Amino acid sequence: MILLLRRVVATVGLLSLFSLFVLADDQENLDQPTAKQLQMKACGSKEDELDYETRTDKSDHPTPPAPTDKALVYVLRPSMFGNRVQSKLAVDGEWKGVNRGNNYFYFTLEPAEHLFCSVAENHSVLKLKVEAGQTYYLQPHVRMGIAKARNELGVLSDEEGKAKLAHARLSVWEARR
Repeated sequence: MILLLRRVVATVGLLSLFSLFVLADDQENLDQPTAKQLQMKACGSKEDELDYETRTDKSDHPTPPAPTDKALVYVLRPSMFGNRVQSKLAVDGEWKGVNRGNNYFYFTLEPAEHLFCSVAENHSVLKLKVEAGQTYYLQPHVRMGIAKARNELGVLSDEEGKAKLAHARLSVWEARR
């Protein structure tokens, strides 16, 4: 009987100690946004998502340098895989553009930490701190999905980004509501 009582007391003590760690961990997690919250900040609401009419400009190939007061961001789809499927990109809930296979587009951003959202069949979110005067190359890595291409947004090195940019064509689009 005493042995059973000791086991019960030990078990209750361990459970109490475990619950303190779980509660402390939960408190820390309250300060961390969930994946869904990050997606909402990066992509904005579904109602705000734009649909685009897009084409490739084969005559123009602008690749400006980064301005000294902002960051320059190129978004590249250097492969013809899933060519007809659009991948859209938003930053901090604001839609920036769209491209298809072997296309790119670019824009400038204020120096800061930003949340990027690439949308194909899925949403891919990337957090990236950009600095003034720097150039960044992002690529939605496209793969087969159920109904259309899925993607995972990644950052390319300067060398890899420049090499892929040299073979891509400018994406031109108009937003449709």
